[in-house]
Amino acid sequence: MKPHNCFLDSQNNTAIGGTTLGEMITDLGKEHLWEERTHGRIDTVVVHYMSAAAINPKRLYDLDLLLGIFCDYGVSSHYLINRTGKVLCLVPEDKKAWHCGPSIMPDPDNRTGVNEFSIGIELTGTESSWFTGFQYKSLCSLCINIEQRYGTEMRYVGHDQIAGERAVTQGLRKVAKTDPGPLFDWNFFTKKMSELRAMYAV
Repeated sequence: MKPHNCFLDSQNNTAIGGTTLGEMITDLGKEHLWEERTHGRIDTVVVHYMSAAAINPKRLYDLDLLLGIFCDYGVSSHYLINRTGKVLCLVPEDKKAWHCGPSIMPDPDNRTGVNEFSIGIELTGTESSWFTGFQYKSLCSLCINIEQRYGTEMRYVGHDQIAGERAVTQGLRKVAKTDPGPLFDWNFFTKKMSELRAMYAV
C-alpha cells in the first residue's frame, strides 16, 4: 500500500471539470489547504467519512467531486481512501490539515484543537454505507506504517468522538459531527491493528 500524492496546493494540475485543483485553491486566495503545526507531537489519528451525496447522489464517490468539496469548504485531510482501497495523500503529515474544526479529545485527555497533533484520514462512505474490506485493509496498513515511522502507537478516534455532542455541549461548536458513525467497525479495526503490531513488532 503506497499512497499516491495529490496535494491540495496551488501547484496541483489535476483536472477538475473545466479547471484544475490548483486553480480552485488559488481562487480561494490560498497556496495550499493546510498550515504549519506550531507545537506538540503527532500522537492521534482521526477517522472520517465523506461522499458527494449532497452534490450528486449518483456520483457519491467521484474523485473530482470529492476534491472539489475540499476546495468549496476550505477544508482538508491528510489522506483519502476510496472504496477500492486506493490511498491518496492530500496533505503532508508534517503539516496541519483542517479536518477536525473545533474539537476536544475524549476524557481524560481533554486536549482541544485536535488538528494540531493529529493525522486525518477520510474514508469514502456515507451514513448508511458499510466500509469495504479494501478500505479496512488500506486503513490498517497506513496506520501501522504511521506507527512504525513515529515509533509509537497512535490513539485512534472518530470525528464524532472529538467533534460530536460533547463538543457542542462545551460550546466549542454548534453542529455535532457524526462520522465515521456506527457502521465503522472499531472492534475489527482494533483487532487487525493488534495483529499487525504483533507481526511487525511495533
